[in-house]
Amino acid sequence: WFVWAVMTFILNYVPYIGSLIATIPPLILGIILIPNIGMFLLMTILLLVNQQVWGNYIETKWAGRALDLSPVVLLLITAFSFWLWGIVGMILAVPLFVIVKIVLENIEETRPIAIMLSERAPTLEEAWQDALKDGNLSTGEFHKLSELQKTLGVSDDEVVRISGRSAAQTILRRGKARIDEIDFIKSALAGRDLYSDSFKNLKPGRVPKYIKNHLIEFIASLDSENEEE
Repeated sequence: WFVWAVMTFILNYVPYIGSLIATIPPLILGIILIPNIGMFLLMTILLLVNQQVWGNYIETKWAGRALDLSPVVLLLITAFSFWLWGIVGMILAVPLFVIVKIVLENIEETRPIAIMLSERAPTLEEAWQDALKDGNLSTGEFHKLSELQKTLGVSDDEVVRISGRSAAQTILRRGKARIDEIDFIKSALAGRDLYSDSFKNLKPGRVPKYIKNHLIEFIASLDSENEEE
């Protein structure tokens, strides 16, 4: 059974059909070793349901989200790799294609191709939140955000609002503020005298509770402005 377990583990790297192929050897072994038909049928049903549900839906969906690859692209790449290299190609297809996608994302001329291969194109706000996860905005990340802004046709004023909101959400989630996040919030505060005094004491480091309350109010204010527009 250890051999079949290892084979199942390896074949689970193959989207959709890998789980189906992995059930065949245990079923053949079950026919030989299990004399009771009822137990064999129960084992067959459990294997098929488990492998198909997890292999075709749950794992593929999770993989698509984690790798940001369209399920359709995953299926096409797997089929092509099987035609080209057989079962080994099916196993190596997804890891190799993820590497290709990462390379495409980091080359300005090919970045639109990488976006097309994604499960869905990110919104500008999602991109800002992702870039601010570590609290620092690198030059490369800022360049990507600028390119996405141009592609989506978002105005500079809207970007200021989005960056301020994303920075406030990141601070609330982490409980700490960093210099880049504070700068984005201050930029978004321009023309909002109601909140300017509230964030005078916002400094890098742990954020006190009253500042968190001001951040929540600030986010709500930005959301209401966006709805009015």
